[in-house]
Amino acid sequence: MAYLYRILYRKNGPLKFISHLDLNLLIRRVLLRTKMPLELTQGYNPRIKISFGPALPLGLEGWQELMEISLLELLAEEEIKELINKVAPSGFRVVSVKSIANKTISLSKLLKHAFYLIYIIFNANIEEEKKKYYLDNIELINQNILKQEKIKVIKKTKEGFKEIDLRPYIHKSVILSKTKEKIIIRLIINIESGGGINPYLFTEIFSCYGKGDFLVDKIIREKFILNKFYC
Repeated sequence: MAYLYRILYRKNGPLKFISHLDLNLLIRRVLLRTKMPLELTQGYNPRIKISFGPALPLGLEGWQELMEISLLELLAEEEIKELINKVAPSGFRVVSVKSIANKTISLSKLLKHAFYLIYIIFNANIEEEKKKYYLDNIELINQNILKQEKIKVIKKTKEGFKEIDLRPYIHKSVILSKTKEKIIIRLIINIESGGGINPYLFTEIFSCYGKGDFLVDKIIREKFILNKFYC
């Protein structure tokens, strides 16, 4: 009998600059170092049974990233957390562990929304009067973007450059705070059925409104919201 656990972990520091594939390999090695009774796949090349949430774009921090693992023995949630964190490298920390019973749907289909925090700063050469204008009107700029029926941007793919419409992916965008130092936006993206967009594409729209006066300081994937229908 196998026991399934859903793990929330934080990825930051130097690890935010490694790819999703490299992170997966790193996590597998970390799990092997814990000596936990991990369930393995069948066949000539057995591997750890593990599933990951959506890939985090390179350079972004993730505060509550998701993965699921299967164990052959029942362990306490706090014990699993401590075992992993004890051998994990800098930039990777387990936030919480939850035992999952009666799993009937894949992790990718379980997710509904992804929350991002976007930190925008002003160009160093911007005039104070213009900065005040943006601070006074940032909510209006945000509303004007969301009112558009289509939000077309150019996305780079493996096949080349492609025009896409961001609007179906944007569930909500809210200005959390605004100061002379930075503006913080919470962007909520629809990711049902494995969909989603890179949040940097959304920041390009703000750059158009700002005409080069806005710069993205950093972006953090804050958390995921699960589809309650499947929970």
